[in-house]
Amino acid sequence: MNLTSSQLALLLAVKQGGSLARAAETLGITSPAVSQQLAKLERDLGALLVERGARGAKLTPLGNLLAEHSERVAAELSRAEETVAHYLGAHANRLRLGAFPSAAVALLPDGLTALRYRHPEAQLSVVDVPTDGGTELITSGELDLAITASYSGAPSAVEGVRFEHLLTDPLRVVLPDDHPQAQGPASQAVELKAFEKDAWACSITGRPARTQLNSAAADSGFVPWVPFQTESYDVAQALAASGVAVAFVPELALVPGRGTRARRLKPALARDVFVALPASASHVALAGELLTILKKTGQALHRRQQSAATLG
Repeated sequence: MNLTSSQLALLLAVKQGGSLARAAETLGITSPAVSQQLAKLERDLGALLVERGARGAKLTPLGNLLAEHSERVAAELSRAEETVAHYLGAHANRLRLGAFPSAAVALLPDGLTALRYRHPEAQLSVVDVPTDGGTELITSGELDLAITASYSGAPSAVEGVRFEHLLTDPLRVVLPDDHPQAQGPASQAVELKAFEKDAWACSITGRPARTQLNSAAADSGFVPWVPFQTESYDVAQALAASGVAVAFVPELALVPGRGTRARRLKPALARDVFVALPASASHVALAGELLTILKKTGQALHRRQQSAATLG
């Protein structure tokens, strides 16, 4: 038969109380209920577990062995409760974040300021992650929330992780200000084909941004020449400012400066920015709070982008 923890607890209560009446009081049930449960357990086991007498009740040798198991079960349950309390306590006031640099600059400050104001004792931390990274740190439990991006629609499904869309981040082509395509109205989109013979600054082969460039260029009928390979949009823009390259740069990462112009592309290209967090994040209350703030920030950025596009 399958013993249950409640049956073991019944035997432990008899052992500790020394009578069926005291066991009933400990368990919060009636004495007849204790007698009935013990009788059923003994029938199921085919062995006597309690010796009843005028001075009370005591366990048989087998009953004592089972009561010892009950003590160990009770101890494990107590430790389990402590584990739950520690886990929830550790997460209640802690938020471990990951973000790629341009998202950390554009999206996180408002949220971190709000959390610091609302929860002065909160333990906040941020680590750099690759543009398309962070989800593996969510699944491993090292991060509570990560800001990630996809250059090809929705990110691939990851078990135990849910994604919340924040915004679509348009890509611009950043040019030296003396480039022929840098002339004319800022609102005028330029054809990607116009950069067929230019040197490009972009990430290495296999990275999402490079894959997007290669695919868009293929659609326009050419293979891009990429002698400058960097993951940093700051470096890419510096190379454009020096006059040696052109580069795709998302609006979140644009740094207006001398020596460059940022132009819209035709056809338009973009990346999508998401928040990744555990599929069940109820134990991390601050994650849900920050997500709400990030969505508002993303909506505000989107409105500014639309306004700039209209004015441009």
